[in-house]
Amino acid sequence: MSEDRSAATAAVDADLETMVQLMARMIRGIKGGHDGSEELVDRVRAAGLGPRHVPVLIQLVLRGPVAVGVLARRMGLSPATVSQLAGELERGGFVERRPDERDRRRMIVSLGERHREMVERFTWRRLRPFRMTLESLTPDERAQFLHGWRVLVETIERTSGPERGGEGCPGG
Repeated sequence: MSEDRSAATAAVDADLETMVQLMARMIRGIKGGHDGSEELVDRVRAAGLGPRHVPVLIQLVLRGPVAVGVLARRMGLSPATVSQLAGELERGGFVERRPDERDRRRMIVSLGERHREMVERFTWRRLRPFRMTLESLTPDERAQFLHGWRVLVETIERTSGPERGGEGCPGG
């Protein structure tokens, strides 16, 4: 291996270590704190639901009532998966589904009144640091920041799956 390649690899490894440390701190920060938002997680669990249901609720807080197909596109999931999640959330009293008045074939999903306040409180407490971060960046910095996140997510999506073996990872 050339000296330049070795230095580049060492620099990437150092950045990787920093990234892992920052991700751990971010996750602790998001999960940490006893601000009352754990109440939603407890109620979701009590309804027999899990963490995969929470992003649907967050999307409904951000965008309000929406058709299942639109929600699926926003979340990068199939309409069938989102319809299933919405059905489970409806049974738990977290969302309401109703036919679209203009097109009865489409179902509109909205937050249910029973848990609305708690879901909104949870969402905004979780999203506040992200919003503050984006507000602190210039438009160019935001574009670069979001570009980095997209590259990360697309790489994770591309490399995950049953054949995932840790290629390119130290010790993998």
